[in-house]
Formats: sequence, C-alpha cells, structure tokens
Amino acid sequence: MKRIDNTIHQTAETLSKSVTADTAQDLLADRLPAGLFAIYLMIAFALAVACGSSFLLADTLRAAGYAAATAGSVVSVGTVSTLIGSLFAGRLAERTGILPLVAVSASIMAAAMACFAMIATGGLPLAYAGGLLLGLGWSIFYMLAPIQLIHCLKSSARLEALTLLAGAQMLGIGVSTPLGHAIADHFGGPGNAYAFYAVFCTLAAAFSLLIRRRMTDQPQLPMRAVALSVAATLSILRAKTVVPVIMMGIAACTFAGLSTFQSFYAGSRGLTPDIFFLTFTVTTVALRFSVASMIGKLPLGHLALTLFVATFLGIGLLVINTGNTILYVSATVLFATGYGLTYSTLNAMVVNLAGERGLSIPVASQVFTLGYFVGSFGFPYFAGSLIADDGIDAALLVMVGLVAANIAIAGWMLLKATTDTGPVSHKS
Repeated sequence: MKRIDNTIHQTAETLSKSVTADTAQDLLADRLPAGLFAIYLMIAFALAVACGSSFLLADTLRAAGYAAATAGSVVSVGTVSTLIGSLFAGRLAERTGILPLVAVSASIMAAAMACFAMIATGGLPLAYAGGLLLGLGWSIFYMLAPIQLIHCLKSSARLEALTLLAGAQMLGIGVSTPLGHAIADHFGGPGNAYAFYAVFCTLAAAFSLLIRRRMTDQPQLPMRAVALSVAATLSILRAKTVVPVIMMGIAACTFAGLSTFQSFYAGSRGLTPDIFFLTFTVTTVALRFSVASMIGKLPLGHLALTLFVATFLGIGLLVINTGNTILYVSATVLFATGYGLTYSTLNAMVVNLAGERGLSIPVASQVFTLGYFVGSFGFPYFAGSLIADDGIDAALLVMVGLVAANIAIAGWMLLKATTDTGPVSHKS
C-alpha cells in the first residue's frame, strides 16, 4: 500500500512539474519591456568595452616602461581564467540566479580595470592579476547573459533578443580601443582610460542589481539544470543539438583567424588592417541592430545556410584580392554580414532544439559558448604555425574549406528536415 502511495505521489509530482513547465512556456513574453531590455543591453555594452580594452594593454605597458609584447602573456593568462569561469558559471547561477552573478562579474572586471590602471606604479604583477580577473569576469557574464534572455522569452522571440545582445557586445568591443585612445590623449595616458572603464563596470554592477526585481517579476522558465555537469554536457553532444555547436566552433575559427592575423594579410597586399576592423565593426553592429526584428521571423536553417554562403564569398574575395582597397572593403562587408549574424542564429537554433527534445536549455547555451571558445582560442595556434610554414594564403584557403564544411552541414540539416517531414505530410 505504501509503495502504491509513493507511486501515486511521484506520478502527481511529475504531472505537476509538466503542467508548471507548460504553463511557464505559455506565459513567456514575446519581448521584454523596452526600459528593462535597454538597461540590460547597456550592461552588456559597458562590460564589452572593458573586455575590448585588452587591445590597449600594449600601449599601457609601453607607457609604463615594459615591453609591449608582454601583453600577449597577460592575455594568455586571461584565456585560462576564461575557460575556468566558463565551467563553473552555470553551477553558481543555480544557487544565486543570473543577475547577482552578472553584478559579481562586473565587479570582478572593475577590479581588473583598476589593476591595469595601476600598472605604472604596481608593475607587472598587477598586469597579470588584471588579465586573470578580466578573463574570469567576462566568461561568467558571456556564458550567462544569453541564458537570462532565453529564460524570459518564447522561442520565436529569442533570435531577435540574442541578436541585439550580440550587437551591444560588438559595439562595446568595437569602440573600446578608439574610446580608450581618446581618453588617454585628453586625460593623461592609457592608465587613466582603464580608470574610466573601471567606473563603467561598477555602474554595470549597480544596474544589474537595480533591475533584478523587475527581471524576476517577468514570467520565466525555472532556473533548473543550469550547472554544466558531465552528464548534462554529454546529453547535448549526443543529440541533434551538437550540430549548431560544431558549426559555431568552425565559424569561430574563421573569425579568430582573420582577426588575429589580419595585419599579416593586409601587409601581404599592401593594405591597412584598420580598414578591416572598422568595416567589420560598423557592418556587424549596424546589421545586428537593424535587422534583429526581421530575422527572428526567418527559418533558422535557411538563414544559417545563407549566412555561411556570405561568409564563404567574403573570405573567397580576400583570397583573390591582390591589393584593391574597394575589394578589401567589399570582402569585409560580406564576411561581416555572414559571420556577424551567425552567433545569434546558431545560439537560437541550439536552445530551440534543446527545448524541443526536453534537454536543458541553459546547458545547451553554455555548451554552445564553449564551442565558440574552442574555435576562437584553438584555431589561431594552428593558423600561426601554418602561416609560418606556408604563408597567409594557405591559412585563408583552410578557412575557405572550413566555411565550405559549414555550408555542407547546414545543407545536410535542411535536406534531412525535408526528408523527415516528407512522409508525415504524405500521411496526413
């Protein structure tokens, strides 16, 4: 009798959770209130400015009397802490919620900026401490920021929100260096730029806590199964959700390769690398903010395929360009159009696939981000060795091959979806 009671109780509990989950899905918003979402994007922008400030490190170290090349070692330290923070962000979020952790990450990044600001007086130990803190703080925010939006929005609304979030981050990273140079020129050196950025991060932490209650009041999915455990990770990698993760890792290789070695490419063609970075930033930010509301209505599979084709054409033009500035700009615009919308498109794809299959949506988003990190951090090492042995054109051809692989995968997904739905349509 007791066993029957336990069975009835467990069945009722399961049904209750199912009803609660279905009800939560129905209550999710089509979009967040404009004022709330705007503040969230401002937080993302401020922290992205701080992340992009790593490009100022060489100037800061040089002004403090140290070798500019030391910046590479400082960034490497940040890479290690980025990976560490990525693995534990979800586990912490299960206990505290996301916005308190965003505030913590912003505070950590403020401390990093303060360390960089005091390099001239504190020396290289502060530089390495800043690199460690910057990687840790940014990884926590970068892993969790999309999950907060995913939990509050219906699947049909996620692509628009994620695109706008990516746009705010790209804008922050893009303006970080020129803004830092402007502050340095008018307020006494690059160290002071970091002091300003520390204030930005502190304000971001305060705003995170300020909107916590309003965000909590929004209907949202339960904050369950956020921890990035081995079992949860394998569940994503063994299902169809692994496909957008793989495609994002491949796409990140091309972005990291072109960004890291753009000076080599531009030098081989007699061009200026600033043209690439300026054109890429302007195109990407403009696209993300202008078409976010429209692309959310497009089929994700077809959109991903189109974006990969644009990326392929962009890199292809870079390969054949012998030094023409107009062709350089055109190739960059095509690449920025393709890659610039890829991250949010594939991120929406992986979380929607996870939701359809009853897998953890937060874990899917984090595994996706880890795929991005693997491509971003891993490919430059391989590309650097290839360039040293065979030149920049060999690396470009490898990148063309990688994008072609993504086109093939996206095409296979569409073909398989058509094949799978064909019999169903026929039967009905």
